[in-house]
Amino acid sequence: MYRVLVVDDVAALRQHAIAVVKQVSPDSEVIEAQTGIQGLQIFRTQKLDMIILDIVMPEMNGIKAAQEIWAENPTTKILFWSQFQRESYVRELGKIVPDQAIHGYALKTESDSKLAEAVRLVLLLDQPYIDPIIRSVQRSIKIGTQAVSDSEYEILLDLLLGLTDKAIAMRQHISVRGAQNKIFSISNKLLGGVDQHLTETAGLEIYNTRVRIVLEAFRRGMIDVDDINRLDLEVDSWLSHKFKFVKGSQE
Repeated sequence: MYRVLVVDDVAALRQHAIAVVKQVSPDSEVIEAQTGIQGLQIFRTQKLDMIILDIVMPEMNGIKAAQEIWAENPTTKILFWSQFQRESYVRELGKIVPDQAIHGYALKTESDSKLAEAVRLVLLLDQPYIDPIIRSVQRSIKIGTQAVSDSEYEILLDLLLGLTDKAIAMRQHISVRGAQNKIFSISNKLLGGVDQHLTETAGLEIYNTRVRIVLEAFRRGMIDVDDINRLDLEVDSWLSHKFKFVKGSQE
């Protein structure tokens, strides 16, 4: 029988994770905590086979909690279960995961399949599980692609939704000129500094970044399927003109 700790500040999500663990391993005993501090206390007083850990929580976030857990026991299995795939989180986790640890990173989605597969691999088979979206972020970091910060990510979402420079400036509490400068800076970052000699690689990077933005906006309920179809036509037309880009070439 396995003992699993689920740490998440949202009760409904804790219950959801518990149900998935029971589905994969019916005999497992599952304990729950709602903050990183509570999770750390339970880890120090009870024997656990795996911890399912949210990243964004009050009092102590999941990355800090994991850092303390691994400092005390580097072989502890931790499965991060997060709604975010931000580069900053992936970078921080890359700095603290011990070589000895079997761990995973599953994204919160409407489907249980990813979490169930992650639990099966990490808990039952002693194998790591990294969501394919997280893998793509890891690759972009490895090849030196500049990360988009959280504030820049929000501006990209606003641009995707068609907000004007003035509207973005008001939402970001900055001047219109400041918003325009940020937009220009983000554009340069996404282009990778290739100026007029635009390449297919740069086009693919822009397309992949744009896909991540669309998925995030869709997840938040900010756009619907019709919006995505319209945006697909617009971005494909722009990329085809700039890069002689064919979407199928990314596969």
